[in-house]
Amino acid sequence: MNGFIKSFSPILKGLKKYRLEIILLATAIMVTVTAIVIYIKNGQNTKDDIKVTEASPIPDNAVVKIFVDVSGAVKKPGLYQVGFGARIKDIIDKAGGLSEEADVIFFQRNFNLARIVSDQEKIYIPSITEINNEIFVQNQRALDYTSPSTGDPKIAPTSEISKNNQLININDATVEELDSLPGIGQVTANKIISGRPYGIIEELLTKKSVGKSVYEKIKSLISL
Repeated sequence: MNGFIKSFSPILKGLKKYRLEIILLATAIMVTVTAIVIYIKNGQNTKDDIKVTEASPIPDNAVVKIFVDVSGAVKKPGLYQVGFGARIKDIIDKAGGLSEEADVIFFQRNFNLARIVSDQEKIYIPSITEINNEIFVQNQRALDYTSPSTGDPKIAPTSEISKNNQLININDATVEELDSLPGIGQVTANKIISGRPYGIIEELLTKKSVGKSVYEKIKSLISL
């Protein structure tokens, strides 16, 4: 028995010699394991927070509202508040529809019910009397049934039928009126409306509502 113990004496002396190193190594291992556990736990909490944020509903008051002025031959003219993306049909319906004085044929030819309206836009519906007195003309094109043809009506540009030479006021003209100007489409017409009010006509350029080439075409046809 004594011989057996003596054979382990060198081993026991070695363990005593490196006892401090063993304790430090064990401590380091424990700290490392603890740090890993904390890291994993914090990462899981962060994922949970992200999931909660993504699942949060959008508040109702985030819906954008715009205002559109409707006048002329409608049953209930006025200023109407609608949601962003509303179309002309929505606005006309809010205004009670066309009145008995409205020129329905002119309206059907010149107003696109599917067009999206913009904030601060003015929509004016002309009456039969206004059309007959040439206060309004066909948008872009008009049908000429009096000229000789092979059976189909000839189509004449707006510039040929605008005989009254009335200038279009860029501060209160409708999209349809602006759209009748050469080089102006509905996109540019909405840009002109967004840039209101204008103190001088040249502000169409400084506010970048139109390009220089378009400005040269329309400057003699517009007013303030």
